[in-house]
Amino acid sequence: MPKEEFLELVKEIKENNKEFEITPRELLNFFGCEKRTTGNVAYINRFLHENQLETEPNFVNGWIDGDIVLKHKKKATTKNEVDSIQRIKLLPSSNREPISINKEASLKEEITLMMMHNYSQLPVMSGVRNVIGFISWGTIGCALVNGSKSEEAKDYINTNVTLLSYETPLMEAINIVIEKEFVLVYKNDKTISGIVTIADISSQFLSVTEPFLLLEQIENHIRQILNNKFLIADLIDFCKNDEYERKIEFIDDLNFGDYIRIVGKPENWEKLNLLIERSHFIKQLDKIRQIRNDVMHFDPEGITQDQRTDLVKMAKFLTELRKYN
Repeated sequence: MPKEEFLELVKEIKENNKEFEITPRELLNFFGCEKRTTGNVAYINRFLHENQLETEPNFVNGWIDGDIVLKHKKKATTKNEVDSIQRIKLLPSSNREPISINKEASLKEEITLMMMHNYSQLPVMSGVRNVIGFISWGTIGCALVNGSKSEEAKDYINTNVTLLSYETPLMEAINIVIEKEFVLVYKNDKTISGIVTIADISSQFLSVTEPFLLLEQIENHIRQILNNKFLIADLIDFCKNDEYERKIEFIDDLNFGDYIRIVGKPENWEKLNLLIERSHFIKQLDKIRQIRNDVMHFDPEGITQDQRTDLVKMAKFLTELRKYN
């Protein structure tokens, strides 16, 4: 049994992810050993393994009084330490200071700004933190129908405006925006950072879903190109993994890596009867495969414009190709 002093070090390493600089001799002494015999090394290594510890460099090598570091074995971490919840601050419109008017503005000014920027509403504010309300085509129309002839913006204000924190979960915000038609977003310092409308939510939804729809279209085209061209036994052989044999009964059981492996063989390519150059087709397929991997990571910022262009071009290319296939 290791000495109590050593067990305290182990506890610190496990609970606080600390590292300790010691020597191989000190490590041996913690276990009541003096030399790095085969038995002593096996005994210490077994304890280190059971407690997920390691020394760097290995205590078995090097000078017995040289420095080594006792630490926890490296843990797997995510490359991107991102918030697991998508929040309203991810939307571009949450980060664009909204055009606003003050309550002393004229109705003419308010209408001019809405028409000029194609807005349905404008917030009325007295400073970057103080929201008085909003004026919209709806509030103007309602007032006019009820006989208002005022030329001052303040007579068309609706004070029932919804404000959401920059940190509001996006899914929660979507329901509110749908109900209210728009919300104002504020940061931690209470300054208004943006305005989010139903149009912004629709745009975000499109940017997230479009890659999936394009990938589905591309994959469906590829499946149709491969359809009825190969025996199931051949597909299983093409896609065989050294570690395990996958169950493949339909073309739909294949993935992009499989498609590339299949068309990569000249004899398979001949069966497809495609009058295009094989190497370029494979190169583009591999690019789509990489984009698909990025899409499946559900990055809230979506794919790049270049990646979107590649998806659109490939979808159109396959659509044309299948007309003659």
